[in-house]
Amino acid sequence: MKKYYGLMILVLLAGVVLGACAEQEDLGPVMIGLNAEYPPFENVDEDGNLVGFDVDLMTAIAEEAGFEFEWVNTRWDGIFVALASGEFDAVISAATITDERAETVDFSDPYFDAGQAITVRADTTDILGPDDLSGVKVGVQLGTTGDIWLSEETDAEVVRYDENTLAFQALANGDVDAAVADNTTAIEIVKANPEMNLKFLPDVYTKEQYGIAVNKDRPDLLEAINEGLAAIRENGTYDEIYDKYFGTE
Repeated sequence: MKKYYGLMILVLLAGVVLGACAEQEDLGPVMIGLNAEYPPFENVDEDGNLVGFDVDLMTAIAEEAGFEFEWVNTRWDGIFVALASGEFDAVISAATITDERAETVDFSDPYFDAGQAITVRADTTDILGPDDLSGVKVGVQLGTTGDIWLSEETDAEVVRYDENTLAFQALANGDVDAAVADNTTAIEIVKANPEMNLKFLPDVYTKEQYGIAVNKDRPDLLEAINEGLAAIRENGTYDEIYDKYFGTE
């Protein structure tokens, strides 16, 4: 009787394992969108590969959660509309969690803190903060929280670009007098392109958190992503990825 009872337990455990595997298989293949124009979170390297913090993070989350995925590199403008319409299943692209976006997509638990920063040319002395942007041409990527902040909180003359890097190039060329982007991205662009002769102002003017956006019809995927994110925070993988791109400081 004890042997039979033990056999029953093994059969039940096997059923649980197989059921879990079947559930993971139902998740994929998962299509994940991003706009690879936002270093150090996502960009295309010289060999044509997608690289960046978000790229490594999503790879680690998927590996921990046990699902396969494919990247879809797309324009930022309209990325949430495309996600909501089912063009892909999730988006990880330095996307700030906002109430407006949450009306059409779900968000994972936050995975990064950020804020908007101002960048100017190195010889600029008359722009020290938001109050100095009144009537000034300021470049920003269309549809970002930087765009929203400039439009709602300053009197700047907002000049919108399809890509964040184009706004900084316009600043270097003298087409605009300042550029606004998430602080980590502004720092990355300024340091990586010394020939542009730019400097970023030290303050951060918003408090934002990034999240992985998920199609509202995919609660199973949202749960798997949150579980994977929690796991890599717990096992130290998140810290390793963070240190790789931003250092321990």
